[in-house]
Amino acid sequence: MLSKLLGVVGAVLLIVGVVLAVRPVHAGGDACGSVFQPNEGITPMQCDARLSSRGTLAAGFGAGGLALGITTFTLTAIRDRRARALS
Repeated sequence: MLSKLLGVVGAVLLIVGVVLAVRPVHAGGDACGSVFQPNEGITPMQCDARLSSRGTLAAGFGAGGLALGITTFTLTAIRDRRARALS
């Protein structure tokens, strides 16, 4: 049960991270683009701070989701190994 819950929470965090990275950012009425693809050319200085903070959030959510996913696989592998050793 714990591994399923961790897997679901990890998947949700990973999806939130991807959505934050892909979703466009706006600052002061100007379109700044997204973390993956900022607008080309000269962008307002307000965009730098917004894109940087959005990138930090996306990386945090993505890393958290990835860590929970790895934890889920590890717990599942340990549980399966213990079940094989007892039988």
